Amino acid sequence: MELKKTLQNIFEFFDSSLGSQIKYYLLFSFVLWGVHLILISLISYFHLLLNHNIRTIGDWIMDRGWALIILSKILIFYIALQFVRLKSNKMTKVRSFLRNSIQLPRKEMIVALFFCLIGLMGVGKMSPNHSLILEIDRIFLSMIGTFIFFSVDYALVVVLEIFFPLETEIEKRQKLFVFPLLFYAFSYSTFLYEQTVSFRLYAFFFLLLYVGEWRRRNWTLPMLFLIAFLIPIYTFMGLDPVWSSSYSLFRAESTISTFTLFVLIGFAIYYLERVQRKKPEYIYRD
Repeated sequence: MELKKTLQNIFEFFDSSLGSQIKYYLLFSFVLWGVHLILISLISYFHLLLNHNIRTIGDWIMDRGWALIILSKILIFYIALQFVRLKSNKMTKVRSFLRNSIQLPRKEMIVALFFCLIGLMGVGKMSPNHSLILEIDRIFLSMIGTFIFFSVDYALVVVLEIFFPLETEIEKRQKLFVFPLLFYAFSYSTFLYEQTVSFRLYAFFFLLLYVGEWRRRNWTLPMLFLIAFLIPIYTFMGLDPVWSSSYSLFRAESTISTFTLFVLIGFAIYYLERVQRKKPEYIYRD
């Protein structure tokens, strides 16, 4: 009886708006995992035909890590677009979101952005990278890879919110904590061969989701943090999870722990929360 009731509660949850979002995000994540596994298997197979050892295969995959990540993410994004087109009745809502959910950066957001950047530079004791291997194509690939790595999943979450809108504040808070965890878990299980996956991914994706709902739902503030914060620290400050500081202009002399990163982002969010409560806005345009 208890088992039946538990199963019934699970089915009811996945029929809810939040459950539906999680269900489809899990589906896309599993497809991404499968596509990427096939890609890695094919690469390994052809290397083995050439009598390359496992270490050589691993080095080849690591060296082309961002290219493989970009390819896998673009494939899953293409599949997602086909799904959206099937739901043609929802396309007007997607277009409406892109048109109306524009929030220009405010001074509070700029302050939070610079606080995170300067905080990381100070904690990591950033200095010029004297062992820099200057390869413009690698720098460009790191920038594009970082953008695609985060933006594809964020776009999926936004589309799922449009398809299955959340109504209660509790569901919105649950989503804010659950989706970064899913993003981290699937990134860890999918891209383990290409990059050094750490729990920092949770903090970064949490930040993107938070600023996407700050004051009102928008896509421009997450884009700002992605372009002006995540890409610089990955590509130019030596925190690239694929190539580390090999091709970055700066490098950290001190280790930046995941805990320190959480503290910095936590202070930034606390500041934005205080600003929002002191100066609330009551006009919301959907």
